[in-house]
Amino acid sequence: MNRPYIIVLGFLVMALAVGLIFTSLRASKKYEFSKSAIALHQELVSGIHLMDPATALELIQKNDEKYIFIDIRNPREYDNFHIEGAINIPMQTVLDDEYIPYLKNAKTKVLYSNENLEAEQVRLLLTQYGYDNLMVLQGGAMYWKEHMVNRNIFGSKVEYNDEKLKFDPAKL
Repeated sequence: MNRPYIIVLGFLVMALAVGLIFTSLRASKKYEFSKSAIALHQELVSGIHLMDPATALELIQKNDEKYIFIDIRNPREYDNFHIEGAINIPMQTVLDDEYIPYLKNAKTKVLYSNENLEAEQVRLLLTQYGYDNLMVLQGGAMYWKEHMVNRNIFGSKVEYNDEKLKFDPAKL
């Protein structure tokens, strides 16, 4: 082989390597985590990201435009039952580009699944990718369906913490 061809080939390989490194660095910055593990732990312990079901019901009844309810369950579960006005973004597709307009807007996003765990996981993931104004509905869809949908049929107020004892069993 001629020497000029080896030099040209060497430059092409070098340019390709630099391009791949640059692309890799750009991609890794796109998916950097925004909070440390300590900050996430403090957030979880404080509970400031949790929304009480009674507060959520008030917001829905007022039709408050500052909030959007996002059901992260699968479409079949969403079709069977969902909170009025909620949109369905299944948890497996939450990072898909088609949902960016729902997640990047200034509204407070209230995530819910059947219970808190899955919604909490999705909130942590979205928080790490830079999304903000995220909350989790306490109790999830199961609690909502059981206690909030028909909450006034007996005229008594149902609270989220009703399962706690309201008497002292030692006095019995």
